[in-house]
Amino acid sequence: MKKVLIEGWRGINHSYAIVNQNQLLQLRKSHFDLYHNDLPFYNHEWNIGSNASGFADQDLMLINEIPSFHINSTPVDVTYRISFPYRFYKANSRKLFVFGTSEYQSINGLIYEDDLNRGLENSDLMIITPSNWSKEGFLIAGFRDERVYVVPHGVSEIFKPVDSHRKSEFRKALGCSADEFLLLSVGAMTGNKGIDLLIAAYALLKRKYKHIRLILKDSSNLYGIKAKEIFIELQKQHPELLSQEIYKSIIFISENLTQSQLNGLYGTCDCYVSPYRAEGFNLSPLEAAASGSLVLVTEGGSTDDYFHSSFGLKIEGKRASNGADGFYIEPNMESLLNQLTSVIEGKVDAKNSDEAQKYIRENFSWDAVVQKLINIFDA
Repeated sequence: MKKVLIEGWRGINHSYAIVNQNQLLQLRKSHFDLYHNDLPFYNHEWNIGSNASGFADQDLMLINEIPSFHINSTPVDVTYRISFPYRFYKANSRKLFVFGTSEYQSINGLIYEDDLNRGLENSDLMIITPSNWSKEGFLIAGFRDERVYVVPHGVSEIFKPVDSHRKSEFRKALGCSADEFLLLSVGAMTGNKGIDLLIAAYALLKRKYKHIRLILKDSSNLYGIKAKEIFIELQKQHPELLSQEIYKSIIFISENLTQSQLNGLYGTCDCYVSPYRAEGFNLSPLEAAASGSLVLVTEGGSTDDYFHSSFGLKIEGKRASNGADGFYIEPNMESLLNQLTSVIEGKVDAKNSDEAQKYIRENFSWDAVVQKLINIFDA
């Protein structure tokens, strides 16, 4: 039986850890003799208590019961590292795979101990990355095409359309009425997410559509950036647009949510909006689509790999350069406003379409995407 050692993060809600844990749940069903060694968290303050992954207890038990592997024992067949920074040093195995994302199509500053040259010279090292946009960054860094595999992320079965009763309960908990039109964005609130554009677009549209509300769920427990703070900084620059009335109308969420609660939040909202500039994959819009929400995403970036016309609409953007630090897509504000207007006015096909749900189940379940990983490990 082929021995596969995963070196990564478990227990916390960082995106890499979430991906790792979902992959582990599928890999443990495979024919591999599976092991997992925990690598140090990037931030020494991260911990399972404050940054819990939100997985159900049964899944956590399955994830945590995967045994560790003693490095001094018999070599494994495959080592797969999924953590940050990217660790390109040699492994005690025949094959080494390292997971990474290049949001800005650049891996400058993302590598453990500046180990790029040794990584390029190690012919046993292969890269796993979740999108063709992200793959380009590794090619620019010097990796040959045949050494970079694209394996997308998946959607857990927990993310599914929300029934009317649960939706009503979530709206009540949020302090929202049934006739309010809810816009949502979830994430780190860093510049690549385009939250500044979303807040400005919301403020402009709120003048005409009084019934719209914006919900911002940040990841401040990991990154220390609160959505409230983003708004306050933008308000200093645009006080005439971002009034206190606008501030009070936005629902800010910083608390940890379980995966089930996140599904409820996605499914309760009418539209998930991601006017992102640069992403390695951008899983949240896909989870939102699976949860029955309409989705708006930037065109030309990583989400082109999975976006389906049944999900919603794309926001036009223009490719731009950060110089040596890579590339990004700058979303067009007029396009963002137009697409939001179409959604608010009900000019977009009804959500929860059977087509969207079928497309996600067949192509982006964790079972489907991890099978691609298994095939790569077996090659």
